[in-house]
Amino acid sequence: MTRDPLFVVKVFGLVLLLVGVGACQTTDVMVKDNSADESKPQIAPLKWQSSAFIPQDVPSTDDIFKLTAQQQEDFTKYYFAEKNAHIEEHERLYNYLEMILYGFDYRGDTYTASVALTKHSGNCLSLAILTTALANLVDLDIRYQRVNTAPIYQRFHNVMTLSSHVRTFVFAPQTPLKKNEIVVTRKKMIIDYFPEKGNVTGDYIDESQFISMFYQNLAGDSLVAREYDLSYALLSKAMALNTQNPETLNTLAVLYKSLDDEARAERIYHYALNNTSGSVNILSNYALLLEEQGRQIELSKIQDKLNSVKDDNPYRWYDLANKHFDNDELTYALRYFKKSIKVAPYLHEGYFGAAKTYYQMGRTKLAKEFMDKAVELTFTPQDKVLYQAKSSVISVEQ
Repeated sequence: MTRDPLFVVKVFGLVLLLVGVGACQTTDVMVKDNSADESKPQIAPLKWQSSAFIPQDVPSTDDIFKLTAQQQEDFTKYYFAEKNAHIEEHERLYNYLEMILYGFDYRGDTYTASVALTKHSGNCLSLAILTTALANLVDLDIRYQRVNTAPIYQRFHNVMTLSSHVRTFVFAPQTPLKKNEIVVTRKKMIIDYFPEKGNVTGDYIDESQFISMFYQNLAGDSLVAREYDLSYALLSKAMALNTQNPETLNTLAVLYKSLDDEARAERIYHYALNNTSGSVNILSNYALLLEEQGRQIELSKIQDKLNSVKDDNPYRWYDLANKHFDNDELTYALRYFKKSIKVAPYLHEGYFGAAKTYYQMGRTKLAKEFMDKAVELTFTPQDKVLYQAKSSVISVEQ
């Protein structure tokens, strides 16, 4: 009997897969500033560390963005060239990337800035890291945003990886304001080589979250390769940067579960649910643990809790719904297909899922309504033909 896979998220480019378990430490206690509001509850410390792992060398945060002297010289020579002086600064950086990355191989590897530039390859996180390194050289402001894409899966042993995406905004330099002037919006360039109709913009992320994704991605790779000491060392770096990232916590729990330390894995799941916004991945993995242990009452509570989780990735809800649909748990399946629709009402997949669920329930009128909506929203000929055929079948049976 095969076990259901645990989900790990990594941040990758579109041609690849994954994002932060996902994508993407030395301390786990949040120290409270004495000047802070005393009415705010203190976050309970999480005892996640273990002495069972052999220490491993991992890149420092400075290493991630470090460029060679030649790489720095090549960029600044282009950036400050007289022939480019008429181009706004943020556009110069964009143009440089476009010029040097022609033929860039968007494989699924997560690289530092220097390695990505040397190899001319790397995933979308590598590209964002390289963009950051160049922007830092010339003091341009940047911002990061997650982009939810239709997931691609790979299964390794009992670990399933799925995809997500990150893009970078590079802003024009701020200029002194004249009297009575205000800035409504700053000029910017978006570094995103994979804009597609099915993409759904997600939350903005801060620098600590972004850097932790680097360690989280590499930890996912080492976890898949069963290099558990290295995975732990990388996750320790990610935790030092951000103890509240639910996907990092999820990967950490998956690591311990892979080592049969289910008690520690469960403590991490509890902590994530009580001290972060949670995620579909965490709840799904925790539900799997409870299911394997036969703890049906607690499992039911976790399944109910899923409905209140805030997750802006419609594909995660869609995938969860399909899992319940395949298990003939139609009530749960319909709930999560509708969550997918609520997050992204312009995507066809959620409507198709709801339609097939209503059909299985014998509610053909609603099945027809949702299938027609799926036909209306789909933008590929193959899907449109498929949905129209299924809609015709439902019409005959009504």
